[in-house]
Amino acid sequence: MQIAKKTISFFLGVAIMVSIIPTISVQAISEDINIISSTEVTAAQAKKWAKSKGASSAFVNLADLFWKYAKYHGNINPGIAYVQSAKETKYGNFGGVIDQSYYNTCGLKTSSGGGNYDPNAHQRFNSWDEGVQAHLDHLALYAGAEGYPRKDTYDPRHFYSIKGKAITVNSLSGKWAPSSTYGQEVNKLYVDLLNYSKSNLSESNTNNSTESIKSSIGWKYKWGNWYYYKSDGKLATGWIKYDNKWYYLYSSGVMAKGWIDVSGKWYYLSSSGAMQTGWLKYNYKWYYLNSDGSMEIGLSSINNKKYFFDSSGAMKIGWAKIGWHWYYFNNDGCMLKGWIKPDGKWYYLYSGSGAMAIGWVNPDGQNSYYLNNDGSMATGWKTIGADIYYFNPTSGAMAKDTIIDGWKIDSSGKRVEKTNSGSKKLIVIDPGHNFGGNDGAYATHDGTVYVERDLNMQLSLILKSKLEANGYEVMMTRKETDRETLESVQSLTNRVNMANDFNADFFISIHHNASKSSESNGVETYYSSNKQDFKFGYGPSEYKLKLSKDMSIAINNSIVSKTGAYNRGAKDANFFVCRNTNMPSVLVEAGFITNFEEAKKCADFTYKNKTADGIAEAIANEI
Repeated sequence: MQIAKKTISFFLGVAIMVSIIPTISVQAISEDINIISSTEVTAAQAKKWAKSKGASSAFVNLADLFWKYAKYHGNINPGIAYVQSAKETKYGNFGGVIDQSYYNTCGLKTSSGGGNYDPNAHQRFNSWDEGVQAHLDHLALYAGAEGYPRKDTYDPRHFYSIKGKAITVNSLSGKWAPSSTYGQEVNKLYVDLLNYSKSNLSESNTNNSTESIKSSIGWKYKWGNWYYYKSDGKLATGWIKYDNKWYYLYSSGVMAKGWIDVSGKWYYLSSSGAMQTGWLKYNYKWYYLNSDGSMEIGLSSINNKKYFFDSSGAMKIGWAKIGWHWYYFNNDGCMLKGWIKPDGKWYYLYSGSGAMAIGWVNPDGQNSYYLNNDGSMATGWKTIGADIYYFNPTSGAMAKDTIIDGWKIDSSGKRVEKTNSGSKKLIVIDPGHNFGGNDGAYATHDGTVYVERDLNMQLSLILKSKLEANGYEVMMTRKETDRETLESVQSLTNRVNMANDFNADFFISIHHNASKSSESNGVETYYSSNKQDFKFGYGPSEYKLKLSKDMSIAINNSIVSKTGAYNRGAKDANFFVCRNTNMPSVLVEAGFITNFEEAKKCADFTYKNKTADGIAEAIANEI
């Protein structure tokens, strides 16, 4: 009877054990892990694991690339990415719609995508290096890595919309792939990799001990980390100096690697744990580590050259505002001085401090120059205070004792009076909008982009030549070569001031129209019956209003007569340039670029020539 009881107890125990084992196994596999995390597995261990699975030699060697690049691509756990690649490529043996020649480690598709069984829908990379980095970036974006999405990536599907969609491995299910168990399958492979690595730990330790610090005293490698034991057998913590190199050990005794913050200062420790000094390139940016290892921040002098490091410690290239002033740092990080032309515009940086100049400068002791509020060198006519000056369009030097555009300029550079040679009537043409600021309307038809800013300039230049041929003096509020975002080019106030300061006889602003409806078409010309703003005199005169209205009617009718366009008529509107100019002023909308047929006409030279003829004839009859 006692034996029977023991037998029953034994089988009952076995039954309980059997019922428990599957539950423990499932629980271990279903335990989730962050994609952005560290791993105890080394590249060497991962390669051995892959070999045990019958992986191709190319796939085995990919482990080195995953472990090499992971820290530069969102700090992705390289083990997770590697086992995911194992799943996607069948351990490098492929067999699906793509093969090894694609260098595609995870089945990434092109930016336009396509069917799963379409080989042309999958991205081809130039090397395994590119494929691995693209894979890591795509995974980092899913995991919501800091600094993502990034500009410099090989990932063809680096879309902002997927950022942070899968923080953990299990959450990849239904996102990276349609399968509802995809993440769990990757997780299971990662657990398998971990278990394999632990079972081969002693061998891995032997291999790793030759990869970094070589010492028979003090250093011990355990569970993927290095520790240092002092002569009393206790773990060392904090800073230690060994073989003339500094190392940092956390309070747990683990040797630190990479960036660390110690007492509010940042340091960088190499893969061997040694503290770095001097220049360091990390994640495509340069940093400088002082002789004590601390990261440099702010404006610094290094080897008699000045550099600027932002709050993250990264070396600044290009413009940087320090205090109240702007400075410019070359591609090598060095502060520049004197004249520079970094973006098609000239700037002057003081020879002493390097600060960007604003206002008057006389760097060579002979010529005077004027720097606008954004630091760019002024060219052409410029109103400064109550006076008007002229600056050479090429050199920027202020003109003196000469005549420009019929105006006499005295020895101080100020414009003083009109000469007899300037007795012709002056027309100011305003090609509406400008580069880099308010570009005006855009429209795309059959792959061709129509830009209002450019069409305005093209029509204005044709009109200018026709008016000059008719004996008028013509000024343009912006030039064809203007590509800057200068206030003098962008500002409507400066355009009005130009016309008013030069006592122009007529002002015409050239534009092209846009509408939500692609059917809208035709020509319309505007004038303004509104009073000037107070700072412009609070006019206008009856003469200006009457002639502006008459000219808007005459110009619109003349354009329609020449081109056959639909006549939308003359209209009264409160446009700034029409309202605030002292002389008769109109604004022409020469056609709708949102209408496909009219856009093609507005871009056609013959049509533009007819439009300019209509405007020029109307002006000749009235002005």
